[in-house]
Parts: sequence; structure tokens; C-alpha cells
Amino acid sequence: MKRLSVAVFLTSCLLIIPALSQTQQDPPPQSARQALIEMVLGKGPDDFAKHLPDETRKVLIRKGETSDTSTVLKIAETLREMSNSGQHVETFDTGSTIMFTQLNEGREKIEIVVEHDSLMGENEEIELSVHYYKDGQPQMLPVLPSLIFTMQQQEKVWRLTALTASAHVPLTDQDYLKGLRKEADDSLEQAARQRLFGIVSAEKDYATRHPEAGFICTMATLFAPDPAQIANQSVPVYSSNMADTESNGYRYALTGCSGTPAGRYRVTAVAIDPDSGLKTYCADEAGTLKSSTDPKPSRCFSQGQSEGSMFPQVSSPTD
Repeated sequence: MKRLSVAVFLTSCLLIIPALSQTQQDPPPQSARQALIEMVLGKGPDDFAKHLPDETRKVLIRKGETSDTSTVLKIAETLREMSNSGQHVETFDTGSTIMFTQLNEGREKIEIVVEHDSLMGENEEIELSVHYYKDGQPQMLPVLPSLIFTMQQQEKVWRLTALTASAHVPLTDQDYLKGLRKEADDSLEQAARQRLFGIVSAEKDYATRHPEAGFICTMATLFAPDPAQIANQSVPVYSSNMADTESNGYRYALTGCSGTPAGRYRVTAVAIDPDSGLKTYCADEAGTLKSSTDPKPSRCFSQGQSEGSMFPQVSSPTD
């Protein structure tokens, strides 16, 4: 019986001792990637500076200095404020994505991707790239930014010893070029819609101020400075360049101002380059904006797709 008790006691010791030694082990060392995440998003006052080399800290951070005089402390304070701003940011210790954040109720997302994470002698290089998504679709950036962080372990702490930033512009990549062209075309079309809104607004204002004339089909007259209008601050004053018939890749035309007073008009915005693929826009005194992929203005009025009413209450001056 005694031999059995001794055997049970020894067996228990063999099971308990490894468990005790495991609980007393130090936490796993921080990886270079985890150190980089802490450096950028850490909320502690020293989370940024502690990952700088000792020689860097000694030269750039003196005792008693604050963020008002130290560039390093200013960077650390800015990163800490961003981290504490409440913006939702997720980070990942492993995998192809190191962090991402969502904006505008999730409609936009910025993702930071690890292009490579390589140990090179005493250094570890982490290359990151930035990707932007809107409504789940990748968006083309004008330049493709790339950041290479060189980390080195000093006194068991990973420290940033070098940062290399570059911008890649692949001018022979057809997908990249098409993406850039689409971004530019979207901006041109948006500018055309806004300009038509201004013209329709000016026509309504002009007909109100000149009931005897009604609408006007001369851009120069429509947007001519009116001293009485300028003196009356409650009346909108339009920029002088609104009288230009060409702007940002589009040609604008006013037609159909017949009768006295003129109760109708038509305004069109047509791409100067007929092969550009830009939409054609049109509107009339009713204030309904239409668009068409056909460069002929007449097709816009007859077959164009409605993009909504700019002024639901617009009426002709004869009504």
C-alpha cells in the first residue's frame, strides 16, 4: 500500500510540475510586426518612442522636452490622438493584412497590406502598401504608395532603424491607366452636372429679375455682373467664368429662348472630344437633369435618362 501511495504522489508531481513551470513562463516575445503596430496605434505615452533606437532617442528627445519642441514627441502625440479618436481600426499580427479602417458607415475602407516581411540578417524588413475600397470595389489611386520599415532588435525590443517611402506609377499598366482615366472622367462629369445646376439656377434668377424678358440664351448676358444684384447680398452672385462656353472638357450651349417674354430654354453640356466616352447632359426650364451616352444633344432630351429634378418648383415666367 505504501508503494502505491508513493507511486501516486510521484505521478502527481510529474503532472503538476510542468503545469507550474508553464504558468511561470514569460509571455512570448513581441514580433517586429507587433512592435510596428504598437508604434503606430499604441495608446501609451511611450509606445512610439520606445521603438526608436537608443541613439535616436538620445539626440532627438531631451529631458523635460514636450511635443511643442520635439518632433519625435509631436509625432507620438499625433499618432496617440489618432489612436484615441474612436475611429474603428482593426490590426492583425499575422496574415496578408496588417490593419484596416472603415469610413462613412462602412462604405469606404482603407486596407494596409503586407507585401513582404523578410528577415535579413539582424534586420527585418516589412513592406506595406495602401489599398482603398468604395462600396466594396477597389478604387484606383493616382500613385501607389509603398512603405518599407526596417526593424532591428535591440535589448529585446524591436526598434525602427529606417523608413523608406516610395510612390509607384505604372505608366504601362493598362488596368492602372484605365482606372486613372475613369477617376478623371467621373470628376469631369461631376463638374458638368454642377455647372448645369448653376446655369439653371441663374436662368431662374434672371427670369425673376427680368419678367419682361423671361429666360435668356446668351451666357455672357446671363452671367453679366449686375450692380443692383451685387448690392443685394441676399441675391446670389455668380463667378465671371460661368459665362465661358467651354470648361473642363465640356462645351455648354443655351437654345430655345423664343417669345417675349421667353418662357422656355434648353441647356446642354457636350464633351468637346466626341470620342471621350463622357456623358452628355441636358436640362430645360423644368429643371430636370438628363444624361445620355450619345454625344448628340437632341438624343439627350428625347432618350436621356433622368438624373432627378434640380428645382422641383421651377416654373416659366409666364405661368
